[in-house]
Amino acid sequence: MTRTTRWALWTIVAVAILWTGVWFGARWWLGDTIHKSIADLSARNGVVIDCTGETISGWPFQLIVNCDGGLSATLSDGGKFTTAGAHGEGSVFNPHRLDFHFDGSTSYAAPDGRRFDLTASELTASIGFADGLANRLALRTVDLSATGPLAGSTEGKLTMGRSELLLARTAERPEDADIAATADNLGIAVGGTTLTPLPVRLTLAATLAEADMATGGPAALVGWKAAGGKLTLHRLAAELGGATLALSGEGTVSETGLVEADGKVTGRDLNALAVAAAAGGRSLTPEVAGLVMAFVFMGTAADDGGRSIGLKIADGVVSANGREIARLAPLF
Repeated sequence: MTRTTRWALWTIVAVAILWTGVWFGARWWLGDTIHKSIADLSARNGVVIDCTGETISGWPFQLIVNCDGGLSATLSDGGKFTTAGAHGEGSVFNPHRLDFHFDGSTSYAAPDGRRFDLTASELTASIGFADGLANRLALRTVDLSATGPLAGSTEGKLTMGRSELLLARTAERPEDADIAATADNLGIAVGGTTLTPLPVRLTLAATLAEADMATGGPAALVGWKAAGGKLTLHRLAAELGGATLALSGEGTVSETGLVEADGKVTGRDLNALAVAAAAGGRSLTPEVAGLVMAFVFMGTAADDGGRSIGLKIADGVVSANGREIARLAPLF
């Protein structure tokens, strides 16, 4: 063995040892950051995350977090999300991002014992870390279906084609979160009734004040309101059959669990609904037909050619342009 060969081998060994030290340092940092983020979430709003059988592997270039016994998130009100299979993939070159894949059966158990089953061809979550804590969450689903019993044992079903949800802490107020979401081909059915006769595309842009408290379930909403919690809707739009419904305004929850909100909803090209439904061999549900008629008779002309209706929710009473149209039950 020549001297050059020996130097080359020793160099390779030295680099491997140094790189192993770097990998274990990144592994320690990621594990410590995950545990601190979980503890912070529990301390702030009582949400308990459990990655059963946690291991971190992936040497030499990856950081792979496995929850061999499944992953669960228990809310402060006792509701619980559970998935049988979960693993996160990251890179030693960028330990500040972890992409989780959920490939086992997933469900939500409500505090009253009802169970909702979730299936999807793809269900992922991307978590971003900064300053030693998680500060960004992006959820992505493909072909999602959620089914379970609603009030009165009526079966409910929610379906979506592709959907994305982004939660990110704001730089000015770290306790708040910006929200952006899209959902394509949204369908809702209650019992044997389909509430969406045409596929719906939803887009959302909002800011959630005191976001940590708001994610703790209905039981945490009293403290959330007291801390100044509110949801500001910059835009919530539903597109279906060529028509668009857009909602904007602000909302919160009263000490008695009643939703309080003030805003407006604007409808555009609503006549396209009936045309699109007929072209698809369908008919509008009474609920959607009633919505169209409400804009015709109650709406006022909007600047962009649509028609707007002012909405207000106070003491559980939903009013449209000052007229009571519904009453809501308390959330808790």
